[in-house]
Amino acid sequence: MDITVERDIVCPTRDGVALRSDIYRPARTSGPVPVLLTRTPYNKTRPLNADNCAALARRGFIAVTQDIRGTHASDGDYDWKWNPPSQERESRDGFDAVAWAAALPGSDGRVGTFGVSYMSYNQLITATRKPPALKAMHLGGMTVTSLDMNFGIFDAGRRLQWIYAQAADQRKRGGRTDGPLTREEANVEWTDVMQGKWLWHLPLNTIPDHVFDSLSGPYRDFLEIQNTSPMQLGDLHDWLDIPVCNATGWWDRLSLCVRHNELLQERGLESVKDRHRLIVGPWSHDPSTFRRDIGPRDYGAAADYVYPDLVADWFDEVFHGRAPAHPATAGRTNLYLVNEDTWRSFDTWPPAEAVETSFHLHSGGAANSVYGDGTLSTQPAGNEPPDHYDYDPADPFMSLMGRNSHHLPVDQHPNDHRRDNLVYLTPPLEEDIVVAGYPRVELWAASDAPDTDFAVKLIEIGPDGLALNIAQGIIRARYRNGYDQPALLTPGEVVRYTIGLMPAGIRFRKGSRIRLDIASSDFPSFDRNHNTGGRDWAESDLRIAHQTVFHDAERASRLILPVLPA
Repeated sequence: MDITVERDIVCPTRDGVALRSDIYRPARTSGPVPVLLTRTPYNKTRPLNADNCAALARRGFIAVTQDIRGTHASDGDYDWKWNPPSQERESRDGFDAVAWAAALPGSDGRVGTFGVSYMSYNQLITATRKPPALKAMHLGGMTVTSLDMNFGIFDAGRRLQWIYAQAADQRKRGGRTDGPLTREEANVEWTDVMQGKWLWHLPLNTIPDHVFDSLSGPYRDFLEIQNTSPMQLGDLHDWLDIPVCNATGWWDRLSLCVRHNELLQERGLESVKDRHRLIVGPWSHDPSTFRRDIGPRDYGAAADYVYPDLVADWFDEVFHGRAPAHPATAGRTNLYLVNEDTWRSFDTWPPAEAVETSFHLHSGGAANSVYGDGTLSTQPAGNEPPDHYDYDPADPFMSLMGRNSHHLPVDQHPNDHRRDNLVYLTPPLEEDIVVAGYPRVELWAASDAPDTDFAVKLIEIGPDGLALNIAQGIIRARYRNGYDQPALLTPGEVVRYTIGLMPAGIRFRKGSRIRLDIASSDFPSFDRNHNTGGRDWAESDLRIAHQTVFHDAERASRLILPVLPA
């Protein structure tokens, strides 16, 4: 289908600030059609935005991509802190943009919103304003609270790169020339040059102003509130009366966005509850990863899904009553379980059919590294000695991730030698084990530091020997009683930690092995704990923590997996 494009069309706001949009239209329609709107801080003309809107126009919708306030072609000042004042401005702008889009020539008055990550944040806070023309949303990669992103710990790898890239446009708008002026230039420069300097800089709150330009102040403010959630959605899930589709991937670092569907099922309106949909594939955060082969394994042709088709299929169903066009959209909860190479539908998230199954940690006291004696089994622990390791924040256990600092399925063998990583392995499985839901680890541990971290990782060892990360979790000891109740440790005290992992959906195949890793850092996915009990982002002191992990009859550390019936 042929399309037409109108550039930099002004959307007025109530305070007079002009927001500029590109409007993609099908060249021919039989009458008015719905409008699909995305609001972005990442430049409405970048290929991802433009290509998605062009594809949606070819599917018969009017598609609008808009630069949010203070970015690229739009007027006003940019404020990314996601705090109540900035959220207030963005939600007003979103309301005004929906009303404007509904009144565009050729519109039938109905608006749907779409977009992943920041664009989903914009959708959610717009929805809190209840715009009358907003009739459906297509979300992805944005959690219910910011604590589901960072667990109270600064997510240094992704966040520093993100701020550096965001600062490029602000530098350009301010007439500066002493740094990258586009997001694309900034991402290359950060990955190739700058991250080796600034990720290791101490203290983090003294990174010079020129690095992040006008975002330096907001960055330092943001460091101070890691154990809070500036994003406030109120009781949105209780009263939202429009259908929501939420699409994410098992390797999305924000895959806890699935909790939107959980809350809509638990608290949402009965009148619309059956129309909500969750889609989880073997993908990462970026919609360009919605394909079968983002890592070293190919998960089958059914995992391929072009993002604008995913969006268009949803809105075809909502606005035109067309039957689901793809197995990924067949039911309420649609999961592509890793290694099954097909889609499965469930009534709820997490699947009600799953049964919690405990895998206990065992060793002779030497589970250090893959060469140690750590094992994992359903047999309860007995009289076993604990395991010990030293965590040195000057030599942290390193994250294995994509160049854009997002999670990906990555072979874990480069970290095999690390003795500050405890490894527990099942024997080769005698039958398949299918997992779907939220794994967690109950860990009995002690430290001689006043504060420290414990990071856990669920790994699949395939029959081919490949070791792939499936889900991970981390806890900062001071938040063990809650983010709002920080409490330092008594050195040497044995503490029971409950560490939630990211959602997982996988068939561990017969002959494969289940592995659990325990370390005290996952850097740079998360900033290092300095083990001092202080404000880590504001200090340079580092100390070594001596850690002990217990797994005996009285202190039975275990991995708990939600296992589906065979």
